[in-house]
Parts: sequence; structure tokens; C-alpha cells
Amino acid sequence: MPMIKETVFKLVAAVSLVLAPARTFLSPLAETQEVVLVEHNLDLTNRAKNEYTNEIFVDNILLSLHHLNSEEKTSVVDWEQINQPFEVSFTLEPGAIFAFHDTTYPEFSDPAVTMNTEFSRQEGYKVLAGLAGNGVCHLASLMNLTAQEVGLEVVAKVKHDFVPIPEMPRENGTSIRTFDKNQNLYIKNTFEEPVIFSFSADKEKVNLKILAPNN
Repeated sequence: MPMIKETVFKLVAAVSLVLAPARTFLSPLAETQEVVLVEHNLDLTNRAKNEYTNEIFVDNILLSLHHLNSEEKTSVVDWEQINQPFEVSFTLEPGAIFAFHDTTYPEFSDPAVTMNTEFSRQEGYKVLAGLAGNGVCHLASLMNLTAQEVGLEVVAKVKHDFVPIPEMPRENGTSIRTFDKNQNLYIKNTFEEPVIFSFSADKEKVNLKILAPNN
């Protein structure tokens, strides 16, 4: 991993790619120069074989991304708006920690960024098999895969072995359960530069890029 990090930041110095990541929903995009370190897609058309189950998974995944930069908490969701194409991002400074939810191990306490949601009915999440927020494990697994590939520190204690996640390596399958520190995803920026997690999403897919500033 150290070799990957060293190579990555050599590329940062040598390559530039013009991107316009969204800092907030539906706001004008600021022009900036950043380098794509790694990129992965999550196909939302095949999250489950059953069409009804797949739709619930997709809606919960998209809703969780909308919560990332939103302070609004309501059980009444405008699903037409949620399903429109959108972009959202967050930045991890050197040494900063992301946790998928707020229940953390002591060493990952006070994370700089979380998904900013409890994945509950009160926040509008759909329920499947008695569990609100079903499907967000797929998003956590995408983040796990992408962060590990670029060389960030990733901790996910409980794998999603009870049901394989489509098109996801077993080692990156991540089980999420609110209020359980074991079923959480922790990502620490071990680089000497900030990194940006930039998402673009619609009903068909979620794209995740990890970017670095082109200094």
C-alpha cells in the first residue's frame, strides 16, 4: 500500500483532469482541477433478482446519499426528486476518519464525516423484511472497495457473507447495522493530502471517484 500511495501522489503532480464535483445538491458546480485516483460503479439494476426488492434497495441507497449533505430529516420523501440524477461529495483531510454511522469503536470516535443518517423509517427509508434502510450495505461495500484499492485504511469487521452482494468481491462486502459498532465501515485518510469522495448517481448506477487535489 505505501508504494500505491507514493505512485498515486506522483501522478497527482503529473496529471490533471478537469472535474466539477458537487459540494451540495442542485447547486452551481465550482470549476476545479483534481486527479481521479480510483473509480468504481455500482450497477443499480441488479441489486436483487426480485424487482420489488431491487427497487427498495435502490431507493434506500439513493436516499442515503441525499442525506449525506442534508440536515432535513423527514419521513415524507419526494421519491421523484430522489431518483433524479445528482452529485454529492465529501472531503477527508489527512488523518481524518469517515464512519458510515455514529456508533463507533473508540479509536474511530468523533469521525469527521458520516452518512449523516440512522437509516430509519422516521427519515423516510423503505422497509424490507422488517428492516428499514435495507440496501445501504451495497453502498458501504462500494466505498470499501474503492477506498481499499487506492490505499486508504479501511476497517469493516462484519462481512456481508450471509447474502453475497452482486458484482462485489467477498472481501469488500460490508454489513451495516445502525447502533452496532461492529457493523460499520471506517475509512481513515492515511495520505499526506486530502482526498475527495465524489458520487454521481441516478436510478441506474452510483459512480464513486476518489480524487486528490492537483497541487
